[in-house]
Formats: sequence, structure tokens, C-alpha cells
Amino acid sequence: MNRDSQIMQSPLYEIHKSIGAKFTEVHGWEMAAHYGDPAAEHLAVRKGAGIMDMTHRGKIRISGKDRTKFLQNILSQDINKLTPGTGGHATLLNTKGHMLAYMRIYSDEDSFLIDTEPGESDKIIQILNRYLFREDVKIDDVTLKYGLVTVQGPHSMETICRISGTDIKKMEECNHLNLTINSINCKVVKTTHTGEEGYDIYAPWDNIHSIWETIIIPSPSGQITPVGHEAYNSLRIEAGIPLYSVDMDEDTIPIEANLDNAISYTKGCYVGQETIARIKFKGHVNRTLTGFSIEGEIIPGKGDRIYTVTENTEHNIGIITSACFSPTLNKSIAIGYLRLGYTEPGTEVHIDSKPHRISAVIAGIPFYTNIRKPQHG
Repeated sequence: MNRDSQIMQSPLYEIHKSIGAKFTEVHGWEMAAHYGDPAAEHLAVRKGAGIMDMTHRGKIRISGKDRTKFLQNILSQDINKLTPGTGGHATLLNTKGHMLAYMRIYSDEDSFLIDTEPGESDKIIQILNRYLFREDVKIDDVTLKYGLVTVQGPHSMETICRISGTDIKKMEECNHLNLTINSINCKVVKTTHTGEEGYDIYAPWDNIHSIWETIIIPSPSGQITPVGHEAYNSLRIEAGIPLYSVDMDEDTIPIEANLDNAISYTKGCYVGQETIARIKFKGHVNRTLTGFSIEGEIIPGKGDRIYTVTENTEHNIGIITSACFSPTLNKSIAIGYLRLGYTEPGTEVHIDSKPHRISAVIAGIPFYTNIRKPQHG
């Protein structure tokens, strides 16, 4: 659908509708919220495999002979180390080390593909263009050129092997292959959105429905379950995975959000590098992303205040950014930021979720993960 429309729709919209999806708006896109039972969808991913439509994610192609040098000077990841078929996480910072964007970046023979949160591609392109002078670099928004589905869960690898006829057991996180699925050329990336092993599949916009239909055909390991946005959210909170514009924004320093995998501490200068290096080697951040196990049935909301009480005095120590009921743990959980010095797991804290006062216990994140190591040899 054209971006001039008020609400965007995935090329899979009619398929979602036909199997009973209830829809929700996600950053200007009408996406499947659930297909009737979000908790069952969540548990299907934990026990087997689920398929999610993520076409609404931003996709940017960077090409031109100066592309590597250009991105090396701007992004926090060591782009020089990325070879075709590999990738990594990266941030785009301002001069104070605060996050303007968070992304995955994948290296191809003649270009890079940037994958980012829905609604962020326009902003990233504007910022990159600000740094572009005489370099031979071309920046293209390809969000509407490619559909994207992800298969997540302990049976996801065998699903990709089955539909592609390719052994992918040795793939590592953010590695990618160009594979043919149902006669369609696709890019398959190993990456998790849920704390489970998972694979993103990019295919041409008009062909992504064929990929979806190929994947959901029952396999020897069972049916692949369609999964909506509500289950995706509870899965990623259990996995302690923060989202930009939800758990991170332009006031966040990536180290606060535990994003060390997106930062190179050894490469040369890039925008924001001085602040990041100073924090890493000479100081510390003032807060850190932490988990909370909620007592009772009330789920706190984004922005709710976290505090302790000593001698009848309240001390503000943090803020909630995301919360949900966890079908895996059968209890409510949350993630948010706590001031350093108050992060000891097992410590009881209070959450001001008006009109309620919620008791919670500090927990380490992730709450849950089932990532298997790649099989070598």
C-alpha cells in the first residue's frame, strides 16, 4: 500500500483477515494483534514455532563504493569487520552518546541492508543524509519493496531447512543467506525477537504471501502457528529485548539498555564515540535496564514510577517502560530502568501505577531464553 495512505497494510493483510485476526495499529500500520488467543500463540513459539508478519519494520538499503567508510564513521558497530553474509546490531548516536536509532545491519556483496523498528526509517535516512557530502553513497528506503516474516521457536531451524532445502545449522546470529523458497529469491537472516532461535525472511513485496503459505503447511514437527503483535510483545519482554521508541529513545545511552553487542569499543572515531568510551573506561551510567517480577494481577503501565520507602519517605529510583502478563512464567513481569545502587535481584520495590500501588521484586533479565549455540564441525 502506498505510504500516502493514512494507515498502511501489509501484503499479508487479507491472509490475516481470513484466519480470524484482530487488528491493531502499530506505528501507522494495521497489523494482526492476535488470532483469538494471544497466550496460546505465545506458548506455541516457546514449545514449537510461530510465524509473525513483520513487514512493517523499516528497511533501508545503503549502496555505493564509499558505503563502508561512510557507515564506519557514523554507526557504533565496527562496519569494517562485516563481510558479505554477516551482520550485527548497531546504534546511531548524537554527539552526546544518546541513541537516535537502533538497528540490525546486514552486509551484502554490493550493499548493506538496515533493518529497524517500524516508523524509524524516515528519521534514519534524514540523519544519514545530513552526514553525506561528496561520498559515493546511495540511501534508499526499501520498506515497501520487501515483505518480511519471521519464524521463531525451537523448531524454527528445521522449518527453514525444510522449506529451503538448505542445511543452516552453522548459521550464527545476524548471519544471512540468499535462499530460494518456493521458487522465490529470499534473504534469510538468523536473528531472535523472542529469546528463541529465529529466522527473518525477506522476500519481494508481491511474493511474501507465497512464503507465508509455504511455511504454515504442517511439517513433521507440527503446525507453525500464526502469532500476532500481543504475543510478540510478551515474548520479547520475557526475553528482556528492549524496543526503540518504547524502552529506548533519544534520552537513552545504549550502555544503559544493555546494548554492548551494538557497540565497538576498539574501532576509531564515530559520532558519540567519546561519550561511550568515557563511560566504558572511566565511569558508569546512572541507570540500567532491569527486570521486575510483579506481585498480584495488576500490570503496570509505561512511565509508572518505581520507588522504595525508608522511614516513611519515598525515594524515586526508576521507571517502567514495558510490562505484560507472562504466559511462560504465569505471572506479570516488567522491564524498566533503575538507578545504580538499587539493582540487586530479589530486592522488593514499589510501583506507582495510579490508582494502585504495586509490589514487585527486582529480577535479572532475560526472564527466559532458549538460544542454542551454533553447531560447528
